[in-house]
Amino acid sequence: MKRLSVICFCIFCFFTPVKWVLAASLEDPISLSVENAPTGAVLQSIAQLSGRSLILDEPASSTLSLELHEMPLSQALEAVTRSQGLCWNLEGDTLWVARPERMDALDGRLSVHPLEYISARETAESLKPLFSAPLAWSKGANAILFHGSPGEENRLKEALKALDRPTRQITLEARILSLGETASRELGLQWDWSPLPAGKDQGEENMAGRIHLGHGYGANFQARLSALCQEGKAKVLATPRIITLPGREASIFIGDHIPVVTEKVTNSTTTSTTEYVDAGIRLSYTPYLSQDGLITAKVHTEVSTPTLIAELKNYRITSRTADTHVRLREKETLVIGGLISEQEQHRLEAIPLLSKLPLLGELFKFRSQSRNRTEVCMILTPYLSDPGVLPPEGSLPAGPVPGTDGGSGR
Repeated sequence: MKRLSVICFCIFCFFTPVKWVLAASLEDPISLSVENAPTGAVLQSIAQLSGRSLILDEPASSTLSLELHEMPLSQALEAVTRSQGLCWNLEGDTLWVARPERMDALDGRLSVHPLEYISARETAESLKPLFSAPLAWSKGANAILFHGSPGEENRLKEALKALDRPTRQITLEARILSLGETASRELGLQWDWSPLPAGKDQGEENMAGRIHLGHGYGANFQARLSALCQEGKAKVLATPRIITLPGREASIFIGDHIPVVTEKVTNSTTTSTTEYVDAGIRLSYTPYLSQDGLITAKVHTEVSTPTLIAELKNYRITSRTADTHVRLREKETLVIGGLISEQEQHRLEAIPLLSKLPLLGELFKFRSQSRNRTEVCMILTPYLSDPGVLPPEGSLPAGPVPGTDGGSGR
């Protein structure tokens, strides 16, 4: 049988115009010249000349013509198999050749690819449509599990090499202010108004403005702000700093859980339940970092205030919200303002007994009405930092800030 194989190989080389240079390993160069030769015979010759056995999953009856010069044996195999819609795999001294859909079943090869900087689950989901072989992930190890041919595995390695890279962190430094009616004008803020979605309460105005103050807030602006806080015309509600990665949402909530009683009537039976609603300051943002260093961010701000309704013995939550998309450079300042709310208060003072006298009782009563207009604005500044490096302190002052309210943070 061995003699017959040698004779067949010699006959093939005699009748087929082909030139071979023997290669011992897959990395050794090979020169190959083939004209209208059967694909199966070419693959068998390559396997024999490299001292390996060949398993061809299905007969290759087509012919091909090749002209290769000093090409590594692995690349020559890739060229022959790819031209015929086949793929190959080497296990020990055995060369397997089959179609891609059959190679997965024949191969049975499992590889694990741990990731350092990106999520294995999200990466596997995004790469699945690009591979015929199955992709899975390990949450604990943050690794991708791959079962397929070496060719597809190499493609996966190249893709992961390009994707799994360290990215810079983005720190958002915020100062949340409550301004009086004239405080914004005294600060010298000039708004570039653009409408935003309406808030939850009727009569509220939601607008966003952008102001460029260079690196930080500027000494003059900081001095005016401190003066307004000391005069009681402005109040710093919070100074949060949140860190996230590009494409990841970061959020912070500073406030309390307010009990709100709701009643439900079923079959003449009234059932009261208590639900806890968040009331306070909420800031969330999702930044994206471009190659030129610009930060594109989706910013959501919300300020909600509880008001006790004495007649109902329950709380009403008044919310002011703003959503915007912005593009900033590092240390460039964005001011989101115009979250304006008006509260009208009625006050009644009366002298006991005398105020209840018929006709004359009104003389012993005093009624007053006041309207309070407040504006909440948020001053946001992004900073970039490398992984493992603490973000800069920025322009927020150290220590207590005048006019800052206390509260619980989450």
